[in-house]
Amino acid sequence: MRAVELAKVAAAAEALRLRRIARRQAMRAAFGAGAAVFAIGVFVLLHVVLYHLLLNLVSPTVASLILLGLDLVVAGVLAFLAMRNTPDDVEREALEVRRQAVIEMKKSVTLMAVVGEVSGLVIRRRARAAVTNPRRSRAWLIADVASRLMARK
Repeated sequence: MRAVELAKVAAAAEALRLRRIARRQAMRAAFGAGAAVFAIGVFVLLHVVLYHLLLNLVSPTVASLILLGLDLVVAGVLAFLAMRNTPDDVEREALEVRRQAVIEMKKSVTLMAVVGEVSGLVIRRRARAAVTNPRRSRAWLIADVASRLMARK
């Protein structure tokens, strides 16, 4: 029963971790989309206005270089926001809980398997030895059959 509970804990922790990963990826996509929309808006709407304003102060080449520098700064800030989104504490802890539950589940399943095999061997040995004693042989024979049926499931 402990293995089943540990499997449930592991599954719940993995589900939580996957939900947090999906949330983080959605946030990254939103920031990336925002960066793309802003970059397009800057190129289309503000460039013309800024370019004409800069033409009053500097030559056309210098005005274009100034606009290029501003675009790079804005795109760099938005790209940084999109890429710095790392796993949060809840996601990391859910991963650790899942790992620990899987380790404990494996230990529990291994212990149950060993106990089942040892008890089956003991019952079979006693059943073979009990053949010489008619009063005890029926009980051990029934136990032997039951243990073999349990081992099949």
